[in-house]
Amino acid sequence: MEFTIKFCPCNFDEELSEVKEKLEQLSHVEVIEERCLLYCGQCLVQPFALVNGENVVSDNPNELLSSIIERVGEPKMKCVNSEIKTSCRSCAACTVNR
Repeated sequence: MEFTIKFCPCNFDEELSEVKEKLEQLSHVEVIEERCLLYCGQCLVQPFALVNGENVVSDNPNELLSSIIERVGEPKMKCVNSEIKTSCRSCAACTVNR
């Protein structure tokens, strides 16, 4: 996995469940729930997550998802067809580089 995203289960758990589900669909992201992320008190105030150890915080779950997606981006594509000299999207032989 390129990115590890950690959530505290005490941090807006119900509100962040959809955010976690959307992130789990990304092949280059691992979503982990960890009981204490050592940001004491922040759990009660704002939605947040740790993206590869960096604290990402927002005012609401939708903003948090947007901020995380901005950081992790799209998975990198790697063409397995060595004969293709153009964009990787020009053939069906592409795979996600994990």
